[in-house]
Amino acid sequence: MKTHLELRSIRQSVAQVGRLSDGLVQIGPFSLGIDGLLSWVPGLGDVYSTLAGGVIVLQGVRAGVPGPVLGRAALLIAVRTLVGAVPIAGSAFADLFTAHKWAAGMIVAAIDQRLGVAGATQPITDTLATKSPVA
Repeated sequence: MKTHLELRSIRQSVAQVGRLSDGLVQIGPFSLGIDGLLSWVPGLGDVYSTLAGGVIVLQGVRAGVPGPVLGRAALLIAVRTLVGAVPIAGSAFADLFTAHKWAAGMIVAAIDQRLGVAGATQPITDTLATKSPVA
């Protein structure tokens, strides 16, 4: 069983990977991150997507996130990685399909529920910094 502090640390790392991968720059309803940029570099985008997605899911496993949430997160990452491998169209898809951000949000929400944080379904912003009773 992970301590409250360990869960908060895992949560922070998952949220950070989600933001870096798919949420560095917001343009209207769209966002772009490292994943979207690297998707245009053959091979490198696929490697990054797989590694970043693996970190998100493995951190979810470490935090004791329920299997169905992990499965949905892994499926999002797998779809993004597989379709992203298609030349040109896959890169454009990766720019719009922010699977890392969505998967990270699912994992973060599940961790928030374990921590007892109110508003556990909010996006992967720093909800813990403003809502957690523990600093």
